Amino acid sequence: METEKALKRAELFLGLDNTDILRIATLPSTQVAEYSSGETMFKNDTRASRLFVLRKGKVDLVMKTPQGYGQGEGTIVVDRITTGGCFGWSALVRPHRYVMSAVCHEASEVVTINGTELMALFEEEYRIGYRTLQSLSHIIGARLRDTEQALVTGNRWPFAGR
Repeated sequence: METEKALKRAELFLGLDNTDILRIATLPSTQVAEYSSGETMFKNDTRASRLFVLRKGKVDLVMKTPQGYGQGEGTIVVDRITTGGCFGWSALVRPHRYVMSAVCHEASEVVTINGTELMALFEEEYRIGYRTLQSLSHIIGARLRDTEQALVTGNRWPFAGR
């Protein structure tokens, strides 16, 4: 029941009805995981197999910066995910490699779903896939704008107050 509530609140699944949410919540790979503050959930350029929906906490999406950028080699926080946010969408899109790292800003609880299994559901239920991927395109667009802003300004957290 808690998993269904989290998925229903998720920005990725906003266009879905209760039956659709139940289909996703009951996929064999759907599970809840907990992470500690500072823990890395996944790293940039590693194989992307799972999609994440944040139930509780805050997670930073971090990009590594090259030597000579800004104040030397380091990282830029491109986005801070809060309750209902999704990340790890690379599990749904080829080449299935995470494009950023996800690091817990504070202790967090997530619902995770295997990307291959979710895509199989989309093939079976086109309407669910269409609505979800429509939401995903908006999420990716916003994230791209956030990334551009972070790189242009050189700020390590340009979205304070969000």
